[in-house]
Amino acid sequence: MNEYQINEQIKESLKDVYWRIQSNHYLDLIAEIEEQTIKSIGISWGNPNHPFAKYIHVSSNATKDLLKEMLVFQAPHDRIVFSCWENELEKIELLQQFQFQLFRKTYMEKCEISVLLKKLSEITSPQVLLSLGQVLTQPSLAEELFKLLKHSYEQTHLHNPAQIEDWLVWKDKLLNDNPDLELSYIAIDNSCVNAYIFLHPIDEEHYEIGWVGQQGNTDLLPILKKQLIKLQDKGIKSVEFEVDTTDYNAWQFANVLDLNSKIGWHSYIFKNS
Repeated sequence: MNEYQINEQIKESLKDVYWRIQSNHYLDLIAEIEEQTIKSIGISWGNPNHPFAKYIHVSSNATKDLLKEMLVFQAPHDRIVFSCWENELEKIELLQQFQFQLFRKTYMEKCEISVLLKKLSEITSPQVLLSLGQVLTQPSLAEELFKLLKHSYEQTHLHNPAQIEDWLVWKDKLLNDNPDLELSYIAIDNSCVNAYIFLHPIDEEHYEIGWVGQQGNTDLLPILKKQLIKLQDKGIKSVEFEVDTTDYNAWQFANVLDLNSKIGWHSYIFKNS
């Protein structure tokens, strides 16, 4: 690639995946070249957490022929996933020339805690809550929690199935992601886990809302409100959310975050027929 010229417009259109090219972190890299100048690029990669999908992306100005070259299946892949912002109309129009189907919209939102608490002012206090740290000291509750986490993730990723793994693997995944053991809350009802929201510190003033889940139609907003109050008490100013339309748990936050008015990251799927 270094011997060819590439303009900044192409780099900008690949900004979410260009690091893969720079670090050689890809399966396929295809370029359309004219007179030593790269006109467009297609790139693909895999994800061990979702082993049946090949992920692809193309730059602006990509042709139908380039995309067609990307639509090649090799085991274990039996589906191809392409994601872009919903206002990247050129890329979406290209996908529509093939049998790609929109299957998920994702919203990434950063919010001031003070603003969220005003919106949640009418929400009442939650049921009994334990911290993640407390649950980890009770083996039966911990097993129940991580089995629910595993189940929730699998059920909200049916279009692109997750790797089947034991609940202990899910425990390790969470704990390796630096959750706040004190402010990640688990709701308990009749001695059973029925909801959870994990929090992750990003810096001294900012946190990320991590995996959330529930069963029995548990309302997650009271749990979130209590967490936001605790975060505000310790000087945290803002939190960020990642919410998928396929995640019926996190979608409980949609109205509070006003997601229907926001620009989404759209994911399309192409299946091997």
